[in-house]
Amino acid sequence: MKTRQRSFPNSAEAMLLVGAVLLLVTGCDGAEELNGRVAIDVTVQVGGETPESGTLVLKPQRGVRSPLIRISIEDGVGSAPAEKGPVPGGYSASFRSGTTSGDIDDQLTRTGREMPSARARVSAASSRQTDRSALTPRSDVSVSVPDENPATLLVSFDAA
Repeated sequence: MKTRQRSFPNSAEAMLLVGAVLLLVTGCDGAEELNGRVAIDVTVQVGGETPESGTLVLKPQRGVRSPLIRISIEDGVGSAPAEKGPVPGGYSASFRSGTTSGDIDDQLTRTGREMPSARARVSAASSRQTDRSALTPRSDVSVSVPDENPATLLVSFDAA
């Protein structure tokens, strides 16, 4: 009886071997999925005062490949895990006092991601005007997220 001898693996075996070697070389710890994002701890001040609550929004500047980052602020501080954090680099920071990102998400979910009615907008505006604890920044500020994990950032706005 003749036995067949193989001198080189077939193409499917070769592809499996190459895939296994690549997996061993690159690893599979999930770090690549974060695309360079870092966890971040943020402190916000408006006119030297600590806001009670609000949402800090970090909009990436040109050349920074990061999504828009929203961080809920309570008693002047907030944080985001690396999965939801920014990529190190320059950002334009804005702050909305009295509204947390959870409130915004809830409003969008309840309305089916539609714009709020005129009555709701007027009601929200008048409640902000009567709330003296709401601190309003004059304008956005430029910030730089350091290449540290976790990154620590102090964002200071001038009061309106």
